[in-house]
Amino acid sequence: MKTAVIFGGSGFIGLYFAEELINQKNFELIYLIDIKEPIDNFLSEKFFLLNENKKIKFIKSDVRQNLNNLPIKNVDLIADFAAIHREPGHESHEYFDTNVNGSKNICSFANYTKCKNIIFTSSIAVYGIGDHEKSEITKTLPSTAYGKSKLESEKNYIDWSNQNIDGRILTICRPGVVFGPGENGNVTRLIKIIKKKLFFYMGNKDLRKAGIYIKELINTMIWVNQKQLSKDFSSIELFNASLHPCPKLNDYTKEICYQFNISNKFLSIPKRIVIFMLFITSFITKNLKSNSNFSYIRLSKLFRSNFIKPSFLLDKQYIFKYGLNASMKDWKKNNPSDWI
Repeated sequence: MKTAVIFGGSGFIGLYFAEELINQKNFELIYLIDIKEPIDNFLSEKFFLLNENKKIKFIKSDVRQNLNNLPIKNVDLIADFAAIHREPGHESHEYFDTNVNGSKNICSFANYTKCKNIIFTSSIAVYGIGDHEKSEITKTLPSTAYGKSKLESEKNYIDWSNQNIDGRILTICRPGVVFGPGENGNVTRLIKIIKKKLFFYMGNKDLRKAGIYIKELINTMIWVNQKQLSKDFSSIELFNASLHPCPKLNDYTKEICYQFNISNKFLSIPKRIVIFMLFITSFITKNLKSNSNFSYIRLSKLFRSNFIKPSFLLDKQYIFKYGLNASMKDWKKNNPSDWI
């Protein structure tokens, strides 16, 4: 009986991944491991429907703890999507407590269950800041606790794979901003404020913002991993998952406006004025909690470029299915409530 275990299985990426495994019919048993069930309405419904399938088993567990006592044996695939990722929003140590310790515990679990195949979602945050284009060969210089924790987790998985005593497969994916139904993140907020006609540019109209639609992300991970299993790719592969060419903020707004059939002309405040306002208000915003929408760190990210090139996928001739237009169209069709 082929078995898959998805850590972070009730999260945004985990649920879509489980859904695709069900559709492909390659596994007879799929465990969703997470610390809680989803609370978002859209994801809760997806979770409920998945749990009606006899192939799905949900187990409440924490990757920060020993996982070898889980009632699971002989695993064929492990997917690690469990992470503290909102940034800002957490204390620095929390990223390491979950992301790094979680990767160590999952490696131990893989050894215990004799699993030879792991898929891990890292992040483009490992490249650090900078307006220059970044591909997989770009030097990693993470500037945040989140980025540092993801890079350290990558190394833990590479160490596990390099033991290579039994033909191990490791797929490391570095996605840009993942968006789509149930995301409830930056792109969802962008849709809402454009709909309410409250949006304006803050000197960041041409800022590069690497992103990928959730269904495309799932497709890329499974495609690469299957190519590894068939020995078309190397046993360890690391790749960026993002739209190509890398979209600008203006590209997102244009496409959202197209879906709403409204004008995409918005007020644009010069960057120097916005930066000056951030400076004079910093004595307040720097003291706000990190999870505040007006924290200095969050506001500063308005000018942070994520210029990412998915060189591996392009070189290997992966066929992208979801550009911005197809992504937004599919999103609106599958979860209209995000567009109301």
